[in-house]
Amino acid sequence: MFITIIGIKLVMDFVPNHSSDEHPWFQLSVNRVEPYTDYYVWKDAKGFDENGQPIVPNNWISVFGGSAWEWREERQQFYLHQFVVEQPDLNYENPKVMIQMLAAVKFWLDMGVDGLRVDAVPHMFEDPELRDQLEDPNRPPESRPDEWRYWLHTMTYNLPKTLDAMAEFRKLIDIYSALDGRERCMMVEVTMLKLDELFEYYGSEKRPIAHFPFNFEFINRIKKDFNADQILDLVDEWFTKMPEGKTANWLVGNHDNHRVAARFGDYVIDPFNMIIHLLPGSSVTYYGEEIGMQDTWISWEDTVDPAGCNAGPERYELFSRDPERTPMQWDDTKNSGFSTANKTWLPINENYPNLNAKAQRGVNETHLEIYKKISQLRKTNTWKYGSLETKALYSGKVFAFSRIFNANGFIVLANFGGEELVIDAYRQLDGIPLYATVYSRSSGFVPETIFVGDIVETKRITIGGRHSLILEF
Repeated sequence: MFITIIGIKLVMDFVPNHSSDEHPWFQLSVNRVEPYTDYYVWKDAKGFDENGQPIVPNNWISVFGGSAWEWREERQQFYLHQFVVEQPDLNYENPKVMIQMLAAVKFWLDMGVDGLRVDAVPHMFEDPELRDQLEDPNRPPESRPDEWRYWLHTMTYNLPKTLDAMAEFRKLIDIYSALDGRERCMMVEVTMLKLDELFEYYGSEKRPIAHFPFNFEFINRIKKDFNADQILDLVDEWFTKMPEGKTANWLVGNHDNHRVAARFGDYVIDPFNMIIHLLPGSSVTYYGEEIGMQDTWISWEDTVDPAGCNAGPERYELFSRDPERTPMQWDDTKNSGFSTANKTWLPINENYPNLNAKAQRGVNETHLEIYKKISQLRKTNTWKYGSLETKALYSGKVFAFSRIFNANGFIVLANFGGEELVIDAYRQLDGIPLYATVYSRSSGFVPETIFVGDIVETKRITIGGRHSLILEF
């Protein structure tokens, strides 16, 4: 592949839970053509109502709202769709389905992909007895019985066989790597309330599963009025509980949640990028975070996300993920350089003439240039092999950490408070020399007396409210 020639690795998004209802397998399954009859989750009606309409097998709800069951007249049965109607769930209780899916993974490995991001993993298996879900006692008070968030999902989410299936995926990937010596990876998209359950997806030394399950802790636990103590707890808990020898990973945004700037404000863009890229582990950037893209307001008429569409015009904004999914803002030309079409899938944010990659490229201390400079530190031995010390300082206003290797290192200081602080990193962190050099600072940094390249005394580092700094030594 051309991208391999130029040194780019390709990790493919792979969704094993379901197929399209237009897929040949499903069309054959609807008509009970072997061996596809049981490739999907089909169930008889529970009965028929007074109008002769089939009654769904149980109370399972789609992630996007409404029943997870859809009737097909040709087959006289319901099929399961945990997502949209057009995405029928595959039946992994049928071993033929697993064989076919491994063949699909093999196809893409043969095509040269460097790994998989496996999506919607916990939905792959269901309770074979079709028992009803229980109401979630901690559900939001405004939630309704036809909404996903109303219920616990113990009958359809993270069943034990899921780990077995993922271990088979990993085994196949490792066989390819063993044969040609090429490094490949498998990352899985799993959301769990407890880290102990999430970490099961790392597997073990004898039975590895994912190289890492995505770390959504910054999304799930860090809310608008956060402080540094909460970040410290999150980071320390991950490293304390993560199985030995495994790789951490860090992210602050994704396609299912409002953008970082919308959740907290523009001021967190640089410090959050500093944190997720410079802690040990893999870092994952949702497109646009490198330039500080913001949510885009989407009208009901322009809404395309099923979660929003199914909620209706009065409530769509509570559920739609379209605001964080608008096109990448490349430049100030038509459609922000994303497309030459007359209309894009989603509208482009009106701020694109000023907020775009081209406007920030090569301009000192824009979000993009800060991001690029942060990324350079990941190539150093300090980042690769250095120690880690984390602290929350000044009553939770400052999150600080150091990375040191062979007496060389760097310090990250993020002041999330609203006031200027004078920070004594020399005494608060171990192994810090009396003087260090300013490597990078947040966009619009204050005070204006501290510049990149300056040598500062680490006993007295002045950082303005809601600003951040990286020092190296």
